[in-house]
Amino acid sequence: MKIWKKALLLTLIVYPFITFGQLRNELSANKNLAVIELRNYLLRPGQRENFTNLFEANFIISQQEAGSCTLGQYKVKGAENHFFWIRGFESMASRNKALNDFYTSIIWKQNRSTANSMILNNDNVHLLKPLNISDSTNEASFNSNWFGRQKGFAVIDFYISNTKLDKLIEFVKKQYSYMLSKANIENTSFWVSETSINDFPALPVFQDKNLLVQISFYKDELEYRTKMKALKSEMNDQQETDMADLVTVKNTLLIYPTKKSFSYSQK
Repeated sequence: MKIWKKALLLTLIVYPFITFGQLRNELSANKNLAVIELRNYLLRPGQRENFTNLFEANFIISQQEAGSCTLGQYKVKGAENHFFWIRGFESMASRNKALNDFYTSIIWKQNRSTANSMILNNDNVHLLKPLNISDSTNEASFNSNWFGRQKGFAVIDFYISNTKLDKLIEFVKKQYSYMLSKANIENTSFWVSETSINDFPALPVFQDKNLLVQISFYKDELEYRTKMKALKSEMNDQQETDMADLVTVKNTLLIYPTKKSFSYSQK
């Protein structure tokens, strides 16, 4: 019996009253993450629901038992043929082991052809590490439970700061974070590229040294739009000028979680 199946059976024996959905969430809960992947797949037309069903039935618990955390599956607003998901790891070393274990597993081999037949491109992937904006250090780990909070949808902002990332980070720490707080945008986090060698080259990733990523959760799109207006009102002319100078390109994704997306509340 494969390792992930043995672990699943043992878990069900130890916790006999846990549901399959609860188990799916528990396995990604309370992990200290050092690296995440933002994975944005382009699917063949009309295949998003089929791919989502296949993924959630076969690739969540099996990946978690291999050592990764599945942190949410999402639909991308305005891009009906995209499937977006987030995967996390406790270290780059554990990432390498988890990926090797999963992509050599029986469950992957059994479903690989079906999954790949629905995908046009799966290389739009950002490898990121958390950015601590609360003090002078940039290194941090991040608890996985944050991704499992009850939420209506998520917003991911990609800031490209060509040769000025250090200055942008300083601006975020000293000024922008205060503006976010004043606008009551608190369910937010910042990330930069993990630039150590991608030691699982079969899955290519972007490791842009000029990139800052902000991930935020909101109750709904109305709350997001309202708080964006509040944020703009908190910025003076000089701060808007500084932001325009530091951010070369900004792209934003609005993503809605699927019904089986990671959800966890600590008691």
